[in-house]
Amino acid sequence: MKKRVLSAFLCAMMIATMAVGCGSKDASKDAGSDDKGKIVVGGKSFTEAYLLSEIYADALEDNGYEVERVYDMNTDTISPAIQNGEIDMYPEYTGTALTDVLGLDMETDTDKVYESVSKGYEDKWNITWLDMTTMEDKVAIVMLKDKADELGVKNLTDLQKVADQLTLGDGVNFAEREDDLLRLNKLYGDFNFKVVNVDYSLAYSCLDDGTVDVIPGLTTDVQLLDDKYVKIEEDIPVWPPQYVAPIVRDEVLEKYPEMKDVLNNVSKHISTESMIEMLDEVINGGSEYEDVAADFYKENCK
Repeated sequence: MKKRVLSAFLCAMMIATMAVGCGSKDASKDAGSDDKGKIVVGGKSFTEAYLLSEIYADALEDNGYEVERVYDMNTDTISPAIQNGEIDMYPEYTGTALTDVLGLDMETDTDKVYESVSKGYEDKWNITWLDMTTMEDKVAIVMLKDKADELGVKNLTDLQKVADQLTLGDGVNFAEREDDLLRLNKLYGDFNFKVVNVDYSLAYSCLDDGTVDVIPGLTTDVQLLDDKYVKIEEDIPVWPPQYVAPIVRDEVLEKYPEMKDVLNNVSKHISTESMIEMLDEVINGGSEYEDVAADFYKENCK
């Protein structure tokens, strides 16, 4: 996987732990009573992405489309699939599209990133970016709130000043990568953490028992439901935004123009907070992602 500004390795390693109860789901469900045609919905192979794709698929079925689900893909396979017409749509992350797919320079302004990916996909592949959700999954620096309050740490500038008193738990080569700690050093000055290797799946436990003071996490980590943890603010932006939006082939939108409103209606209800709650139901509650997605759609989007 190529290097990206939003630590691809960090995200890949951490989201791998969330891919529970998520076998391949490529079968179609029963079409709606007013069948308008078939839409092939793609999806990436981790729990969050399963939930996103499934919510959009449920919305299409509820509005009379037959849906074929083609999940368990990654960026290297799903992007060519939509470009080649093998799938018709899928939910994508703006930062991933900017750096990994289009190969453009890192940008931290949300609107500029969305404009760049919208133009790039339209110009290169005749693919439309529909409305963004308010759900973002990007790197977050996490501490125990009590520890952060004790040291007066609210943002990364504050953290840099006391880094020499703190231990960074690193299970994903965060300290060695140019797009992670080394980038922080360039933007804020050196973070002189003591760095210890931890099993990334146990990173929050290591915070709890005091083995480490700081960890790199993700903004949709289910542990962040507990207010004993705090995300440290990026007062100088470090990583590109990673908001989700459905992307659809122009040919499909021209054939089924009403799809746009169906999908945009879903997007306005998906937030970072609602995604964390859904992930918690799957990861900690043992629910199937299909059931969680269906409940979310029925309760919020119908």
